Amino acid sequence: MKSLFFASFLFLLAEFAFAEELTNYTITSDSQINTIEGDLEVIGNVVIKSNSGNFEAYSDKLSFDKDDKSLKLIGNVYVKNLESEGIAIKETSGDELTILTDKGLFEFKSQNKNRVTTKIKF
Repeated sequence: MKSLFFASFLFLLAEFAFAEELTNYTITSDSQINTIEGDLEVIGNVVIKSNSGNFEAYSDKLSFDKDDKSLKLIGNVYVKNLESEGIAIKETSGDELTILTDKGLFEFKSQNKNRVTTKIKF
């Protein structure tokens, strides 16, 4: 059951993959909890890597809300090689990243007067 949910989660994450082709991801962390509703909470040293590409993301915590179709990376977020809507982001960092998986859109936030930093190429 857990592996079936994990495969479903990876499929949803692949929809957010910023490309038309299906991409698989590996999520590594200290702990991962899924719910009957299809939500996922990943805690501690979270690392997300695409299996076919060079996308990487790191954070303290990740949560996926199936109903909202949103993926949140929280705490010390660092993302490398993110592509969305024709924009290629080489690397970016901040405190919280929210990704709307059904739209392929994202929002980066920073707290405590820190700033979001992004290196971008067009």
